[in-house]
Amino acid sequence: MNNRIYTGALISLAVLFIGAALVQGAAESEIAITGANFAAPSPEKENLIDEWVEISNLGTEDVSLAGWTLQDAQNHTYSFPDFSLSAGARAKIHTGIGNDTSEDLFWNRSSSIWNNGGDVATLTDASGNIASRYPEETKAA
Repeated sequence: MNNRIYTGALISLAVLFIGAALVQGAAESEIAITGANFAAPSPEKENLIDEWVEISNLGTEDVSLAGWTLQDAQNHTYSFPDFSLSAGARAKIHTGIGNDTSEDLFWNRSSSIWNNGGDVATLTDASGNIASRYPEETKAA
């Protein structure tokens, strides 16, 4: 009987440690939308690189964004390439055409995506979980 209690206690402790490690890992990979410019200067079509959403890695570890997506309220979807965002780093996802770097990614669109009067940007991780929304007050919906 004592062996069963001892074994049960060990299993319970193992589950607690694994759960704590998973929660800590999730907290260390905090990717969030931290800014946006939904309205490019006129004429918009010629200035689409000035229409952007900024994401930041607020955690302490680099995070691969392969398989992540960024969407507007009308479901226009940007799929991240094989891209890693370093701890503490930021990157802007521009609507217009350009060459990707560690700080700037390009949707390579020839028309605007974001509504000038305001929009909702939703960042989703590779598992389909919402990682962040911008503006933040839309989270309560």
